[in-house]
Amino acid sequence: MSAKLSANTYGKSDIRLTKVIRKGARHELLEFSVDILLSGDFADSYLQGDNSKIVATDSMKNTVYVVAKENDFSSAEAFAILLAEHFPRTYSHVRSATVQIRQTYWNRIPTNGKPHDHAFVCAGPELHTVTAKSRPSSITGGLSNLLILKTTNSAFKEFITDRYRTLKDTDDRIFATSVTADWDYTSATVDFPTAHEKLRSALLEVFATHMSYAVQQTMFEMGKAALSACPQIKEIRLVCPNKHRIPVNLAPFGLENKNEIFVWTDEPFGNITATVTRD
Repeated sequence: MSAKLSANTYGKSDIRLTKVIRKGARHELLEFSVDILLSGDFADSYLQGDNSKIVATDSMKNTVYVVAKENDFSSAEAFAILLAEHFPRTYSHVRSATVQIRQTYWNRIPTNGKPHDHAFVCAGPELHTVTAKSRPSSITGGLSNLLILKTTNSAFKEFITDRYRTLKDTDDRIFATSVTADWDYTSATVDFPTAHEKLRSALLEVFATHMSYAVQQTMFEMGKAALSACPQIKEIRLVCPNKHRIPVNLAPFGLENKNEIFVWTDEPFGNITATVTRD
C-alpha cells in the first residue's frame, strides 16, 4: 500500500511563564501558559527519522524564557507576536509559527486604601487569550472562563411547543454563563491592553443592562457593542453556555419558592454561539 504525508505540525504546549517587571518598588506581574506550533520542512523526520531539521520541543520551551528575558513587553499579545516572529526568522525551514497564550489575571491587594506595590491576589478563573501567527501574520485576542450572572431581566418563552417540551415559559429567570470570546485585530500595533479592556467592558455592560428575551439576543447585542467599542476589530466570536440555576421545589416543606432558592448545575447545558461582523 502506498501512502504519503499530507500535513504535519508539532510543538510544545503549556509552557508556564511568570515574569516580574521591576520598576523600583513597584512591580508588574505577567503570568502565561504558552503553546507553540510549527509548520515547515519537517517531512524527513516523519518519513525517515532524520531529525536534522527538528527544533526540539524542549528548545521551544527554553526559547520562551530567553525571549521573555531579552525583550520588553507589557501584554500577552506583544509577547505572542515576538515568539511567532522568532521561529521563522531564526530557522529558515520553518514556514510559520502559531503561538497561543492564556494569561491568568492577578489584581493588586489593597492595603491602607491603595493597591500594594508587589502583592497580588488571583482574579479567578477568567483567562486573557491570544493567538499570534506568522507568514501570514495575524493576531487574535480573546477571553475565556468569564463567569457572569444576573438575577433578573432575563426571560425565555414562546418557544416551540410539541411532545418533547417540558420547560415552562418564564418572564424572570437567572441568567448565568461562562463567556468565551475571540476577535481578530486589524493591526499588530494596537494598544492591546486598552483594546482588550474596552471590549471586555462592552460585553459586561450589555450583559448587565440588556433585557434578555433569549441568550441569543443578548449575545448579538454584546457582540455589536464590542465592535462599536473597538474599531481595530472586524469580527467577534462568542460562546455562551448556559450555567443553569434551577428553582428548588419547596412545596413538600410547606414553603413557597418566590424565585429565591435555586440549585446550580453544570450539565447538561445549552451551548449557544454567535459571530458578529461589521455590516
